[in-house]
Amino acid sequence: MKLSIIIPCYNEKETIQEILSRVFSINISPWEKEIIIVDDASTDGTQNILKGFESKVKIIYQNINGGKGTAIKRGLEEISGDYILIQDADLEYNPQEISILLNVIDNQKNNVVYGSRNLHHVHRKGFYSQRLGVWFITKLINNLYSKKLTDVWTCYKMFPQSAKEHFVSGGFEAELLFTTALARQGYSFIEVPITHTPRDAKHGKKIRYRDGFKAIQLILADKLINLKKPKTHIIKDYTHLICCPFCKGNFSLKNNNYFCSKHGSFLIDKSNRPILIEQELYKKNVTLHESGINWLKSFLKQFPKIYYSIWHIFCPVMMLVNGPRMILKYVKRGSAIIDIGSGPERLGKEFINVDVFPFPEVDIVSDATKLPFKDNSIDAAVSESLLEHVPDASLVAKEMVRVIKSGGYIYVSAPFIHPYHASPDDFNRWTISGLKHMFSDLEIIKSGVRSGPWSALLMFMAYWLGVIFSFGSKRIAPFLAHIFMLILGPFKYLDYFFIKIPGSEAVATHLYILGRKK
Repeated sequence: MKLSIIIPCYNEKETIQEILSRVFSINISPWEKEIIIVDDASTDGTQNILKGFESKVKIIYQNINGGKGTAIKRGLEEISGDYILIQDADLEYNPQEISILLNVIDNQKNNVVYGSRNLHHVHRKGFYSQRLGVWFITKLINNLYSKKLTDVWTCYKMFPQSAKEHFVSGGFEAELLFTTALARQGYSFIEVPITHTPRDAKHGKKIRYRDGFKAIQLILADKLINLKKPKTHIIKDYTHLICCPFCKGNFSLKNNNYFCSKHGSFLIDKSNRPILIEQELYKKNVTLHESGINWLKSFLKQFPKIYYSIWHIFCPVMMLVNGPRMILKYVKRGSAIIDIGSGPERLGKEFINVDVFPFPEVDIVSDATKLPFKDNSIDAAVSESLLEHVPDASLVAKEMVRVIKSGGYIYVSAPFIHPYHASPDDFNRWTISGLKHMFSDLEIIKSGVRSGPWSALLMFMAYWLGVIFSFGSKRIAPFLAHIFMLILGPFKYLDYFFIKIPGSEAVATHLYILGRKK
């Protein structure tokens, strides 16, 4: 296997020699290494330095400065490797970490690997305005293409040769359009944590605010031109992890159904997923989800991209903590992670979706109080805003702890100050102390506010207005409340400021804990 490393450079005389020295010195055995440098018409003396390396590597000199994307595109014409990596000519990215990306390559031709600056345990350094721009564009691409990436504008992108045809010429925005093209073509994205040493414009940083605005325009235009649903990925095989939800005995396949010697057959539906739940409870949950306001929400959830786009923009609750992303910082790649009460959204290819309602992205239809997984078989579990919808949340907590391996992780979020919201029912609220008590078998690593006090105020205001203007109609009130949510939703961003006030957890909307099984 050969790795082709493309190094685009423009006016990098202060760093080019050092970065080449570092790239030359890395050992990626058993991989072969091919280095191609593309100078994008430098005028500061970079070319004079490069001439000293012409005997060691292939160097391409552009006559006209066409931008980073154009330089990379030119380099792609010369590569011969099985995989390609982009390496900037500055010193922001450490070539020693290339091996981190190589370690997760599994030779599937539809996989690409991104080095994420946001997944590292060490707090990311850098300039706030730049990070904010990257965060916004990452969110934009995630929403448009149903992805869960954390850093789309990272330099470190490793991809198979088959993907190079999707790279376009241009400036810095070309890397982002490359990501959207891969998303449309059904490529799977793997992110690994990397370090980052940023620099500013004074020390050679070339990307500017106008590049960000241009990127946003081109991403939106690209989406409008290519209105095609991306291919869905195939989740990992989980069949060896499941068992009878009632006796925890092993399954056997009989007449294309899962069969337990004590509790009989469990159906497999048309989507090839097991219905590991009591049939009466299954029918009851379907009925509840298809009545009243729940019907409208369940209908919209059949189209997760539309539903969550509306939710993220207009819902008056600002979720300031990303639990799944937090979990991924602690578990190894390839770990089995269950999302209990997943709803219609898949958080990533590592996640096995479990829910009582058969949304399209649900993998196993199951009761959270009787999880169909073997003891100590799961690496991590996530549960977001589920506990309030089950009559006895302590049973869910016991089940989560049971299925998690020793040393495995559990992330749970639950409402604290929040109006009644049946989905299909609503039973409880929790403080951080209450969550810690319920999960006393865990070593608590982190806890805090997931959504703040301003969100709580807006939610109560929306429901209060819904009740008042419905004039006593219990059927109309929920619909009106959701209309007022849409109106009040934009004000939720004030929570960015309110969350920093000491004692905000005392009036927070949602709280969370992250723990490790002892």
